[in-house]
Amino acid sequence: MTEREAEFVEAMGSYLAGYGMTPMAGRMWGWLLICEPAEQTAADLAEALHASRGAISGTARMLATAGLIHRTRRRGDRREYFSAPQDGLDSLLANSRQVYGQLRRIFDRGLAVVADRPPEIRERMQFARDGVAFIERELPKVLDRYLAEHQAARQAGKEFVA
Repeated sequence: MTEREAEFVEAMGSYLAGYGMTPMAGRMWGWLLICEPAEQTAADLAEALHASRGAISGTARMLATAGLIHRTRRRGDRREYFSAPQDGLDSLLANSRQVYGQLRRIFDRGLAVVADRPPEIRERMQFARDGVAFIERELPKVLDRYLAEHQAARQAGKEFVA
């Protein structure tokens, strides 16, 4: 792994750790996004990430459940292969939709808690609730638009420019 690759992998580890995943989950997903070949065995991952096979195994379960990686086997080969699917970002964003929905429901309960409090307290809670509800409502539209534009660019043989 080059120094630039290592910096990217560590940045992914730090970023996803801030959202409730382990740093190893971010590191593993980050590496699978940039590695060659695109499919890696547990031994390949352990070597590249300087991690134990146990850490790779547990992390792979978590990432596969989240839809961020694929686990496959090859005929005649007892090893498992891991890769980062193209639709992994969709899975990540779909999970964030659930997170925003859950947070909005908590804010809804918070509004009931402060219903008889002074207006400035109710306004603070209402602002937070409305912001999360807006993101919850708009995120699926933005994701759908991105996927459609990206697919149209690929079909036209062009590079997608964000």
